[in-house]
Amino acid sequence: MKSLSLNSALLLATLLAAAALSLGSISVPAQDAHRNDSKATAGGTFEGEIMDNHCAQMGSHEMTMKENKLATPDLCVSYCMHFRKTPDKYVLYNVTSKMIYQLDDQNLPMFFGGRNVRVSGTYNPATKTIHVKDITGASAS
Repeated sequence: MKSLSLNSALLLATLLAAAALSLGSISVPAQDAHRNDSKATAGGTFEGEIMDNHCAQMGSHEMTMKENKLATPDLCVSYCMHFRKTPDKYVLYNVTSKMIYQLDDQNLPMFFGGRNVRVSGTYNPATKTIHVKDITGASAS
């Protein structure tokens, strides 16, 4: 029964991601919230993949996908976010610089798990956190 609910949840996550992709390059504006930006740098755009913190620390989804028989990175992110004993957080991982950016908004990234994106916002180097203004799917080049 647990396998059925896991499969159903992963199917739902995949369908949501596919729906987001079918809309093309979408932008989801962040909700205005009270944030402490006193140490934040000027606004900017950061590129990378929306990942779960667990896989980002390893630099890829490869091991988790193999261990759990997951076919795609978006399924891996959904699995790590919802079915691991210790729930993960969404992060932005830049494969070129190997930089992991924490994201202050954990609702917006759920539509982009396992996808390459551009995140607009201000960066606080002390906490390595991007104060998210919006997330846009990166176009394939």
